[in-house]
Amino acid sequence: MTHGQKLKNTFGRFIGVSLTMQELYRQIEKFAVSDAPVLITGESGTGKEICAQSFHSYSDRNHQPFIPLNCAGLDGHMADSALFGHVKGAFTGGHRTRKGAIARAQGGTLFLDEVFDMPLLTQAKLLRFCQDYSYRKLGCDRLEQADIRLICATNKNLKKNLKANRFREDLYYRLNTIPVHMPPLRERGEDVLDIAHFYLHEYAKAQNKAFCDFSHQAQECLLRYPWPGNIRELQNILQYVVSGNEGQIITADMLPGIITKNAFLPEENVQPEKTKAILPLWQIEKNVIENAIHLCNGNITEAATLLDIAPSTIYRKKQSWEENG
Repeated sequence: MTHGQKLKNTFGRFIGVSLTMQELYRQIEKFAVSDAPVLITGESGTGKEICAQSFHSYSDRNHQPFIPLNCAGLDGHMADSALFGHVKGAFTGGHRTRKGAIARAQGGTLFLDEVFDMPLLTQAKLLRFCQDYSYRKLGCDRLEQADIRLICATNKNLKKNLKANRFREDLYYRLNTIPVHMPPLRERGEDVLDIAHFYLHEYAKAQNKAFCDFSHQAQECLLRYPWPGNIRELQNILQYVVSGNEGQIITADMLPGIITKNAFLPEENVQPEKTKAILPLWQIEKNVIENAIHLCNGNITEAATLLDIAPSTIYRKKQSWEENG
């Protein structure tokens, strides 16, 4: 029986049986019935929204709405309106009444993704809302009462944001009643193979391809690569591989060079001449950064966010590589 044949969804929409994920499953089962706020932390691409959906699915609210709202890019009236709603004419451009995410989540779960990107003024209003779950639409004096479960998520460094006063400390403690951390893919062991098989089958079916498994060497590559972009990066690479190849088995030479170069495979690899010596650290770093930029379609700022470094660091390193050939 191949590794792929043993594949099964282990908990809701999650895939994986690693110890870190088993602990996460236990947390969800234990706290899903509570109405206390949850704060999910973790790197980009680790599955924070799936985690929030799991809390909702295992709760008594599972027949009511699950409403996600991404706070990144929202500012001023737009942030307040998206969260609380507004009445017609509440502000310039508010030409019609809008129901906010809180109202749309009534009876169910409101998921605020990238909550640490919320403007400070909106943070103050959210803090007041968390006191008794009452709120007012913009431009309206009538107080409304919400019945929701609040779940928030962020990929930001909590201590840095609190220290720099980019996020209210009092709101952080209010939202962090039940803290949950999503482990990065590199810490999940052979879960990588289960997830890879799942998406391989999905993409092969969608593209009418025959792929159903990975060669042993390809599996070794997947296991040894550090996955800075986590599950999202794995999905993108598998889509690329399935789209550009034919056959039933994904082999190591079908994988992008960034995957095989970082795998440090034994000499039986399809490229033995490149694996007899350990790559220098700068080369590994260069490979990881260039792969992140590629997956972000050349957007260095986005790549830096995924890698948890400053964009200026990438520019400085690129200049260094160019100067040294």
